[in-house]
Amino acid sequence: MAYNVYSITDCKVELGHPDVGRAHIHQCGHGKITISSAGDLTSHTMTADGYVVVNKLTSTNGTITIEIPQNGQLDEFFVHWIGWQKKCDPSRIALGVLTIEDLAGGFTVTCTGVTLQKMPDRVFDRTATNRIITLLATTITEQ
Repeated sequence: MAYNVYSITDCKVELGHPDVGRAHIHQCGHGKITISSAGDLTSHTMTADGYVVVNKLTSTNGTITIEIPQNGQLDEFFVHWIGWQKKCDPSRIALGVLTIEDLAGGFTVTCTGVTLQKMPDRVFDRTATNRIITLLATTITEQ
């Protein structure tokens, strides 16, 4: 019987910026990480005479969302990054790198040109909750 194995504990996730520091996200208790490409790989154009032209597109940028526990170690890392980004030299802003190594799946996702998109929402509830951090990446590659 064939089967596949997946375990979040088999994923090593590191986020770093030379001016902000480095976070080993897989050791800090995150909820979920989603990487979304911003652009399409192909599009179709309909010509006036009814033919469909297939366009191959090149798009490497996208977004990364990370769910983290509020008031945890990762929350402190992002609060520090936000404070730095608000007053940093603009030429230094896009030096962030996120690497996800999936040991079980055998692939690595590397995101470069990583920046914080916006201040994350702060939720006040009866119980502890997660914050969602949204990052932008100029290049997302998977090997």
